Amino acid sequence: MFGHSTVMVAHEMRLPLPCDDQLWKATSGAEVGRIESNHLSNGIKPMPFLEGLKRTLAGQDVRTNPFGRQILMAGLLSVSWHMNQRDLQVSSLGQNMSQALGGRDKWRGTLMRAFDAWRNEFDKSLQPSNLAYDPYSSDKRNDANVVFESRTVLHHLAHMAMHVDIVDCQIFARAKRLLGRAIGSQDLSSAQRRMKDHWAPSARARDATFYAAKFLCSVLLDGNQYCARDDVLLNRPWVLYFAALVVWCYGFAIAGPCPGQVMPSSHEEKYTQMREYLQRLGSIQTPDDLKLMKDVNKSSALLAVLKDSFASTRWELLHEGATLLDNCIQLNSGTMV
Repeated sequence: MFGHSTVMVAHEMRLPLPCDDQLWKATSGAEVGRIESNHLSNGIKPMPFLEGLKRTLAGQDVRTNPFGRQILMAGLLSVSWHMNQRDLQVSSLGQNMSQALGGRDKWRGTLMRAFDAWRNEFDKSLQPSNLAYDPYSSDKRNDANVVFESRTVLHHLAHMAMHVDIVDCQIFARAKRLLGRAIGSQDLSSAQRRMKDHWAPSARARDATFYAAKFLCSVLLDGNQYCARDDVLLNRPWVLYFAALVVWCYGFAIAGPCPGQVMPSSHEEKYTQMREYLQRLGSIQTPDDLKLMKDVNKSSALLAVLKDSFASTRWELLHEGATLLDNCIQLNSGTMV
């Protein structure tokens, strides 16, 4: 974006939400004029992005199309990221200052309610159009399914990103380089301490793992073998990668490696073992059910299936993701320290 800072915040986006679908599909200037006059007479006017974001945060309805709702979720994710950055800065000043400037619980609760309100509004907006509600039907290119699938991807991403830092996950999985710099031993030991001592035993870790498991099950247990290269949604493979990392981080931080697990060799065996693992993990009804679940760390087949799938894509970031998932498999087997 020429002339802009590389990192923008929500209040800098001085743009309206996308125009009404009728305007977008108009075939002539005269038709655009008629639609605009009709909207004006009915009090319908373009809503600024910031106003839509404020209304979403307050759980209020926003009149927009599916593309506009994806933009609003991007806004919520931006707010979440910047609030997390603020908390990191505040925490470095000490506990007293952190309390004086306001703890994280209040804004986290507000954002999580906004995520769910966004999902509910998305669902309501789909109902009048009689769109198909099976997001993973055999007709992968059906427009209705694609719209609904994008809602599913973004909602799960939002909840995972709220409860865990993907950078910590990647360092914990022994990434060698992130955000343009090499990862040193001090970075690794700090991330290990945060993940094992602070994150893994917390409710935040169980929440992140719960949403990650549900998302993985919704995509990988639909009866068809998933292929990242053929995915019609650009961001779904990346969110699958994030979800697999979250599940691995939780299992490895809680229970450590599982060197006794026999790693299947054929693709069919990997898929069978992955399905058994996900069916067991996906059976939990609440995040706290994870406290009672054994063998959460036996995720190697899941990691192997996704690693193979990502390696065949055209996206370089997913190739890097496949390499990191291979690290996780080696860490599970005890062959990497």
